[in-house]
Amino acid sequence: MFFRLCFTLLPVFVPALVLAQSADVEYNWEEKRNRSGIAIYTSEVEGSPYRAVRGVMFVKGSIHSLVALIEDYEVCPEWAALCKEARVVERVSPTETYAYFYNDVPFPVSDRDAYTHIRWTLDESGRVTMTSIAQEGGVPESKAVRLKDAITQWHFSDQGDGTVLVENFAHIDPNGPTPAWITNMLLIDSPYESMRDMRKLIEAGEYADAHFDFIESQKSNDTRSAALEIYDTSSAIETSNPN
Repeated sequence: MFFRLCFTLLPVFVPALVLAQSADVEYNWEEKRNRSGIAIYTSEVEGSPYRAVRGVMFVKGSIHSLVALIEDYEVCPEWAALCKEARVVERVSPTETYAYFYNDVPFPVSDRDAYTHIRWTLDESGRVTMTSIAQEGGVPESKAVRLKDAITQWHFSDQGDGTVLVENFAHIDPNGPTPAWITNMLLIDSPYESMRDMRKLIEAGEYADAHFDFIESQKSNDTRSAALEIYDTSSAIETSNPN
C-alpha cells in the first residue's frame, strides 16, 4: 500500500492496462527482478527525484480473497514488507477508509509512518482497484518520519479460470535522505517480498470464504489475453514454483 511500504504497480503504450499508474505521467519501465512468477519494474518520474515501482503476478484465488487480505489490517505485518502496525482510523463506508500505517525501516534510517485515505473502486471490466494516498494530519505525529507524498494502488482482475491478475503500483517520497541500499530494498526487495507473501496467504485459502457486496465477479478473458500478449508470461514472467 499499501498505506504500507509494500508496493504497498503497466506500460503507457497499453491503454487497457495503464490504470496501475498515474494517467498523466509517462513511465519508462525497466525490469529489475523476474522470479517465481513475480515481475518488478521501476521507472523514473518526470519532476520527481524518486522512482516509481510496479509489480505483476497471477494468483490462484478470488478478488474477494485479495480484498479481504488487504482489509485485514491486523495481519499487515504477516505479508506487507516493513509493516509493523496497521489500523483503521475512520471507516467512512465499505469502500472508503482512513487508516494509519507504521513501517519498521532498518537502522540507521528512521522508521516511516503514514495516515492515508483508501478507496476501492470497480470498473466496467470488473477490475477492482484500491488507491491509497497519504494525507496530512489525521493522527498525532510519532517518532517515525511521516510520509506526506505517497500513492499506492492494487489492481485485481479476475481471469475467469480461477486466477487473478494482480498489479501493484507505488510512487513514494520518503521525506528524507535514504542510503542507496535502502532505496534498492524499498524499490525491489520489499515489493517482491510483499507480493510473494500475499500470494502464499491467498493460495493457502486463508480468505477463501470472503465476500464483498461491492465486487461484481466478472470473467475478464479479454484482460488476460491482453496481459499475456504484453508480458508473454511464459517467458517474461518465470513460471517456476513460488519461493
